[in-house]
Amino acid sequence: MGQAWIRWVHASVPDDAVSYARLRVLAALEASPDGLPMSGIAAALGVTGRRVTVLVDALAEDGLVARYAHPTDGRSTIIEITETGLAHLRRVWQQHQRTISVAFAGLSDDDQVRLLAITHTLTDSFRRQLAEHANPTAEEPVDPERILMRNNRPVRAGRRR
Repeated sequence: MGQAWIRWVHASVPDDAVSYARLRVLAALEASPDGLPMSGIAAALGVTGRRVTVLVDALAEDGLVARYAHPTDGRSTIIEITETGLAHLRRVWQQHQRTISVAFAGLSDDDQVRLLAITHTLTDSFRRQLAEHANPTAEEPVDPERILMRNNRPVRAGRRR
């Protein structure tokens, strides 16, 4: 199911939208009102700095993000989503969510409840495993909730205004 799901999600992005990878950059920036350095975007998306540069260059060319000098680090640049980028993200995200909901429409209410429960169980398991992997021999355990946080704030996947 993994690869089929990924291909389907990418294919479900509206034709007039930026790529799914660029949407992920916009979503990360939308969740960070003060913007993010390139390294922060790379960490949020789990991709290389070079990949972020390519994505941000394309988004900037389309006027969807803006670059600003970092206020304290002359070597770093802060990337912020523009009003145009925010409008694009919101419009495309709504269309994308409607399309994705079709995939779940064939599930009964009971199946949807079971899927949600399984998803929560898997997420908790992933967090525990990440915590163990991040700190395998430490005397003080790592809080699994902090593993999936940025800037001491929880990652709010799926959060849209």
